[in-house]
This record gives sequence, C-alpha cells and structure tokens, in this order.
Amino acid sequence: MRKRKRAAPPRTEPYSEQQLAGLRGHAQAQKQQTLSRLEAAITSLAKQHKQISARTIRKECGLEYASIRRNPEALLLYQQHSTFLKQQRKQKKAPQPDTLSPRDPLLAYKKTDLMARVRKAEELLKAQEQQYATLLQDYVQKDIKIAELEAELARHRQYLEGLRLTIQRQEHQGP
Repeated sequence: MRKRKRAAPPRTEPYSEQQLAGLRGHAQAQKQQTLSRLEAAITSLAKQHKQISARTIRKECGLEYASIRRNPEALLLYQQHSTFLKQQRKQKKAPQPDTLSPRDPLLAYKKTDLMARVRKAEELLKAQEQQYATLLQDYVQKDIKIAELEAELARHRQYLEGLRLTIQRQEHQGP
C-alpha cells in the first residue's frame, strides 16, 4: 500500500524580500520561456502553411492555451497570429449587406438621456392610467344610472299595466 504525502501546513509568516525576488525572477523566466516557445511554434506552423490555433500550437510545442492565456504578451502574440481570429477580423471589416441588422437608434443615447426618456414615459403612463381610471369611473356611474332608469321604467310599465287592467275591468263592468 502506498502512503500519501501529507500537504504542508499553510504558511503563516510572510515571505522575505529575497524569496519574493527569487519568485518574481522565476515567474519572469517562465513567461519568457512561454513566449519563446510560442514564437517558435508560430514560426514553424507558418513555414508549414498550417493553421495557427491553440490545438496546432499544443501539437507543435506542447504549450497549453491556459499557459498562453496567463501570459499577456503571449496572449497578444497568439491573438495576432491566430488563423481563426484573423478570419474573424476580416469578416468584421467587410460586413455582408444581406446579414446586416439595423442599428437600434436608442444605442446612440447617453444613459442620462435614456433615463430622462424613461422618466417621461413613466409620467405619461401614469397620466394615461389616471385618465383611464377616470373614464372607468364615469362608465360605472353611467351604468348605475342606466340600471336606476331601467328599474324606474319597469315600475312605470308595471303601473301602466295595472292601470290598463283597471280600465279594462271598468269597461267590461259597464256604467
């Protein structure tokens, strides 16, 4: 059975300046080594007329994209020479007229202008809501009035019907 190595306890005291200088120097050397390996891989791929991509660079020199991404100079160099990114830049420079989407005119406004427009729209919306509420209240009052008039009309019809019946009885009974 194999014994596992125990992780070292976390360091509690700060690094000395000498240790920090050594770490910085090592990091700088690693960055430079990454940059030189990337340059060599790009040159080799260009001579072979192969596409320059993260996958082809990894095959050429064993350098992972994560290592390139952590190094700003190497990332810039990769972005300048990447075949895919070059194609994207060309496509952006020469837009195709049939695939252009219209530009939204609101994008031209500053945030403050947009906020002013939003506030104005909100005020207009509130005014319309108040106007609709007033209209609704008027319609409800009119409906109530119509219901009252219909009830009064029904009472008058009932009275007239009773009066008609009374007149008919009197006519049948005679003088």
